[in-house]
Amino acid sequence: MKYDPLDHIAAHFLRDTQAVRVASRNERDLLRLIWKSPGIERSDLTEPLDLTQQSLHRIVARLHERGMIVFSTSETRRPGPPSPGLTLCRDWCLTLGIAVNVGSIGLCLMGFGEPLDHMEIPQKGSSLAAEMEQIEAAVEELLARRGAERRDVLGIGLAVSGHHMLDTAFNCPLPLAHWSLIDLAPLLGEQLGLPVWADNVARTAALAEAIFGVGRDVADFAYIAHLHGYGGGLVSGGMPFRGSFGNAGEYSVLFGREEYDDRPALSLLLQHLHAKGRSNLTLRDLKNENLVDLDGVAEWVDRVAPAHNKAINAICAVFDPALIVLGGELPHSLARMLIERTEFNNLPRHGVLRDVPRLAVAQIIDAPGAIGAALIPLFETVL
Repeated sequence: MKYDPLDHIAAHFLRDTQAVRVASRNERDLLRLIWKSPGIERSDLTEPLDLTQQSLHRIVARLHERGMIVFSTSETRRPGPPSPGLTLCRDWCLTLGIAVNVGSIGLCLMGFGEPLDHMEIPQKGSSLAAEMEQIEAAVEELLARRGAERRDVLGIGLAVSGHHMLDTAFNCPLPLAHWSLIDLAPLLGEQLGLPVWADNVARTAALAEAIFGVGRDVADFAYIAHLHGYGGGLVSGGMPFRGSFGNAGEYSVLFGREEYDDRPALSLLLQHLHAKGRSNLTLRDLKNENLVDLDGVAEWVDRVAPAHNKAINAICAVFDPALIVLGGELPHSLARMLIERTEFNNLPRHGVLRDVPRLAVAQIIDAPGAIGAALIPLFETVL
């Protein structure tokens, strides 16, 4: 039987047990508006939700009874009866985000739509069972810091570095071969006793940037994830676009075999620096903002600039976003070097250039994949 995380949500989170729902469609629309505008007055929700005042009051009352929202006294003075301000109750639920990258596994603990804590543990083994035990221990530590228990967790978002395959399986880079081609959500779900949703780590990082970062005011943008590999995510209408096979944003597909080693992937930068005599460096060291001062970095940036520009122009041609964000584990200093070398294919027609996207450095630099992953259970159930 195909794994469905909704079947594993704890009963105390459910609105309906037969339909297995945490919230109805109207409730979700209302909760998302409150999440985006904390303290919004109840009277201001009638028009955007297209509900009668009676229906709105009934929905709000039910959500308040369930402990999902809290009331506050409105500071706005207007004629008529006072209307309470509405805010999500941060403690109503917790979610966890787990991002599996080459060299590191990031974790994020999130309240009801608000990041609370994060941590990183090393990824350097070759046993899936051992690394899942590491993850379980880290989850227990995160929960203990908040005085919480597993029953407080609505669900888990698992983000994995690799191409999406069937169900919740991924084809990962060689150092993560033991995570590859295995239906991961049911395995981790059984390990932790919690429902698990799975996605690509670059796409969850793009989601984190869309909600909390430079993309929060941009409906359509592209995110480039400079990790061990080179991929990313497309955000359309404020939410990730996955494509038919779940691999939209796999920019490495742009490059043939002869170009593959000239992509702006951090594993290739690491190889380049090792060849320059810095054999002690690891992927984690490449997050250092002083990286640009090392001998060989500017040379590598010049080498990968054509591939960078090929990806930028392909994104412009196919997706036409307002913004392209350089993120992943790329330090800001290195991102700015790539931005300075960006060349748009923008020949004038009748003396006029077309509009091109703005380039920006990602704002979410600590555990972006894990933060985005922690949002997935919320978007799948209540927001």
